[in-house]
Amino acid sequence: MFTLIESREEINKAQQDLERSIRRDFKKEIKKNIGYPGGTVFDAQVQSDGTYWFWSTDHNGKDVLNPRRLNWFGLLSNSSSLDISVEINTVYKGRNDRIAGFFARDSETGSVYLMHSGRVGGGTEGVGKEAFLAWSNQQPIEVLDSLGNVKEGIVVMPVQGIAVTQPAIFYINNIANFKQAVRDGELTSPEFQKKKKEFSDFYSESRGQRQGKRSEEIDYISRHGEIVDAVYKWRSANSLPDKSHLVKNLYIDLGVAIDNNLVEVYEVKTNSNRTNIYTAVGQLMVHGVSNECQRTLVLPYDQELAQDLQDTLKRLNIKLLTFKLNKKSTIIISS
Repeated sequence: MFTLIESREEINKAQQDLERSIRRDFKKEIKKNIGYPGGTVFDAQVQSDGTYWFWSTDHNGKDVLNPRRLNWFGLLSNSSSLDISVEINTVYKGRNDRIAGFFARDSETGSVYLMHSGRVGGGTEGVGKEAFLAWSNQQPIEVLDSLGNVKEGIVVMPVQGIAVTQPAIFYINNIANFKQAVRDGELTSPEFQKKKKEFSDFYSESRGQRQGKRSEEIDYISRHGEIVDAVYKWRSANSLPDKSHLVKNLYIDLGVAIDNNLVEVYEVKTNSNRTNIYTAVGQLMVHGVSNECQRTLVLPYDQELAQDLQDTLKRLNIKLLTFKLNKKSTIIISS
């Protein structure tokens, strides 16, 4: 379960940890103008790794309706002015759903995460939260506030730990690619409209949550999307059955289909605990309905699987694929 961080002291600490972690990975300091709807920030000192940039400051003057800490992310360019890919601004205290960013704690591990509502701006028709979530297969998780009310958000990055900016980079790229897809007209296709409807239907149902590791280790929970992409690239590099194609949607992490029939289905779990395995087996059996469908469970290579669970996978003819995370990439380990 995730809980919303609401106290001024805890939010301030989370923000400090966030900025410290980003400065550690984004070591370059560059002066650039930053353009935004309605104005420009001149000579902003951004942190960069040479490809991506981050800038943060307070926005809390007496005339500000919604005081907040600005956390802006984007892609670096040679231009004198930078464009913002995403604003993940956070409140100073409490809960304010007008502000897209917030901090949440995983009650199981104690890890603190920067979260984002998924609300994507940009002033272009077609750019919006629902379209972005459907296009990117992002899966918001439920966060409980101090009154027991639910707030949904996407995990952007842990505020502490090893290589914590890697999932943020993945998220920035997702948003940048989504905005390009909007400009290219991809979202007007019948295929996308169908996918968007499936998204709406899917999120009318209850949904579960993934589990993670503690922040002093490489964080798995925030890198789920990156792991799925690595499996996609790994499977793409190997020969596919005749007339088949790769598919991803809100119900499966990855599949290989001939026409509309799945012949392979993959489910990625970032933790090998019993609850996750039970869930994964159910997902694989529900969506890999054909007896001829090859079902594959994808798990961290360094987490032991209980013998009875290994026996169950073997009995159900579910294959096992493992992955290894390092600071910058995901490595698929095939047997």
